[in-house]
Amino acid sequence: MKTLNKIIPFLLCVVFFASCEKDYLSTADTSAPIDTSKPISFNESIQPLFTSNCLGSGCHITGGITPNLEVGKAYDQLTGLGYVDATDTLPGNSKLYSRVIGTTKPMPPIGKLSAGKIKAIELWIQQGSQNN
Repeated sequence: MKTLNKIIPFLLCVVFFASCEKDYLSTADTSAPIDTSKPISFNESIQPLFTSNCLGSGCHITGGITPNLEVGKAYDQLTGLGYVDATDTLPGNSKLYSRVIGTTKPMPPIGKLSAGKIKAIELWIQQGSQNN
């Protein structure tokens, strides 16, 4: 009986913790609203997304996984390696956009970007993926 009194609480704890999962999708987007009437600046809106979400883990840096998303290299890497095409304004045709909205091997792997950040990438592509 004493053994049973120890096993039941243990099993309840295991079930409780096994049912927990981290919600990587941000329910509240704290980024500033996007003004769709103005061009999305690569340097002011897109590069900071890469800097804060893709470089810290050591993935998309010099000597890491391509594309290199470091400042001064990201735009040339994205366009040169076919992740975006400045002549194609359909986000669905963009490898970059597909990776950030994807459910299979999404980027970044630690959790999806917020809806506002994804929208910024989408609008930047729709506006011609300019290096501005």
